[in-house]
Amino acid sequence: MINLYSNIAAFFMTGTGNSYKVAGWFLAAFSSARTVLRQVKENQPAGIPADTDLVIFSYPTHGFTAPWLMIKYIFRLPAGSGTHAVVLPTRAGTRILGYAFPGMEGTAGYLIALLLWLRGYKVKAVSAVDMPSNWTAVHWGLNDENVQAIVTKARNTVQTIARRVSAGHSYYNGFIPLLLGLGLARISFMYIILAQFILAKLFFASDQCNGCALCRRICPKQALSMTGNKPHWSYSCDSCMACMNYCPQKAIQVSPLIVFLFAYVLSLPVAAWLSGKLGYVFMDLPQILQFVLQYMYTLLSVAAVYWLLHLILRIKPVAAVLASLSHTKYFRRYRAPGVSLKDIHK
Repeated sequence: MINLYSNIAAFFMTGTGNSYKVAGWFLAAFSSARTVLRQVKENQPAGIPADTDLVIFSYPTHGFTAPWLMIKYIFRLPAGSGTHAVVLPTRAGTRILGYAFPGMEGTAGYLIALLLWLRGYKVKAVSAVDMPSNWTAVHWGLNDENVQAIVTKARNTVQTIARRVSAGHSYYNGFIPLLLGLGLARISFMYIILAQFILAKLFFASDQCNGCALCRRICPKQALSMTGNKPHWSYSCDSCMACMNYCPQKAIQVSPLIVFLFAYVLSLPVAAWLSGKLGYVFMDLPQILQFVLQYMYTLLSVAAVYWLLHLILRIKPVAAVLASLSHTKYFRRYRAPGVSLKDIHK
């Protein structure tokens, strides 16, 4: 295989190892090149090693678009000055009864490609890669057979892209998901500014938690703190699933009761009450101000309810009851095969 590149840097954002695997597979195809593999974390200085002639970015799809952490990282990169780049977002693939179902990356790939182009990079390839879905807050982890089938196909896809890029060709895929993602842009925007914050508050530590603080140490977003010897999730969490899937006690859960509690609190139309659309007229607010008011209420009310819940869960019997009613207590956890904590959470 012809190798046009001598110095390659790959950057991955991951919780359970999917994007790490994708970046590693790509680098492995360039056996004669000098390679660097780095994890993207919160507050990490953004830089590229000197003389790098190809950079790879691998990260999960969140809300049909790129995660905020990766977007911020691209903005902080030095100017590309024509350096070649490859964009490989991962998306949640599933397999049921022998049939594989692809994820949907939406704008996740081409948004980062656009930002890189604006920063002076020459994007040579954009393609999503299906990896086993790790969203164990919603579904159980896939079994070994299904994981292996999805991973094998993903590795072949990445190797194909690497061969084309190494030979000097371009590779652009995912135009239909891009169009769908543009149609879902409003959902993606609301996910980035609101939904991911609420999802962050769905996690809690059950009575099985022993306060080891592993979840806090491995969090790429530095979104957890230990309060009362229990993990507390801040709004910085982007549901990467590292904490839930790597907890040695399987103590981190999500409960439908918390979902229902938040749904009730958020159903209160505070902005409508204040603007006079419901009941007594307190003030006449423009629509944009109504949105801002409701948005602020959402963040403050969820934070307040979550703090109260966190205090109550210090009572072990209460935590045990809530955990027993949690669907995730019975779910198989997921970690990318062949990946250890020391590989992806240093």
